[in-house]
Amino acid sequence: MAPSSSVAPVEIVPTSGLRRPGPRDAVRRFLTGTGLTVFVGTTTLVYEAFLLLIIVSPASWGAWGAFSEEFKIWCFSYDPRTGGMEWMAVAVMLAEPLFIVGLLIGMGRWCRPAANAGSKPGSRHLRSALAGLCLGTLAIGGLYAYGRPSEGGQTPPPFPGERIRTQLLPPAFTLFDHQGRPVSRPEAGGGRVTLVTGVYALCSTTCPEILLQIKDLIAGLSPDRRARLDVLALSLNPDYDTTELMARIADGYGLPYPQFRYANGGTRVMIPLLRDLQFAARRNPATGLVDHANLFILIDANGRIAYRFNLDQRHRSWLIAAVESLTDEAIEGRP
Repeated sequence: MAPSSSVAPVEIVPTSGLRRPGPRDAVRRFLTGTGLTVFVGTTTLVYEAFLLLIIVSPASWGAWGAFSEEFKIWCFSYDPRTGGMEWMAVAVMLAEPLFIVGLLIGMGRWCRPAANAGSKPGSRHLRSALAGLCLGTLAIGGLYAYGRPSEGGQTPPPFPGERIRTQLLPPAFTLFDHQGRPVSRPEAGGGRVTLVTGVYALCSTTCPEILLQIKDLIAGLSPDRRARLDVLALSLNPDYDTTELMARIADGYGLPYPQFRYANGGTRVMIPLLRDLQFAARRNPATGLVDHANLFILIDANGRIAYRFNLDQRHRSWLIAAVESLTDEAIEGRP
């Protein structure tokens, strides 16, 4: 007689009611599991690194430096002349994303572990982190492409106006212009706007560009505005710039006197004055030329430094807008 079998019967489970996980299930697991927290956390880290780099980047870092300066001006009320900014705005922009990540982490404690069943946490988190990194990088790249310094005739950003205006008192001085006449610091209540810059006769690089820009600026103003503007060019090479040589430069560029005055006061007067106005002029021992900052300083009708610009392409339009605004104030007698 054959022995009876002890193998348990196999239960057949119907498969008609089962389905494979689809894209909808993957999205549900992502939104209810830890993948969303990893994704948002990685994107936030990219954003935080971007903001910190913006804050520490100087304007001398080429196109990125110019972009960083513009970003700080618009978002943090940055003042390029003093380096000051609204640190409360900086703190808010840095803290807001961290707060959101904290909420997600707190909410993640209530997520059911079963929501992430069927996938390996390591690979799932790696994919979420890479997705966050890519999204953050693309967003920053798009922002930079949109706000980078204008080139090839692109429209520069609008003039920030009062957002970057200062009320600094310029240092007192008494110099002599290229006609031998004394010239002093503009005083409050004179009803005139003064544009101060710095050049020297032997300069063949940026000084001609500065003088040509001033000439174009004066010519482009309306008669009423032009009548309210004075231009003072300080000598950056006081040992060499004689009255005759300064007069030759002014006449050679066709700059009208007395609206344009090229002034010198000798080394003992000019060196501290240039330092106080942050022209940072110094002689290069290797070339014998004077290395200097290319600045345009606007003093309003109240005798206060209102704006400072440089030779950056976007600052060209800002300089014109600032001169028009300040001369309009002088015409209307506004404080």
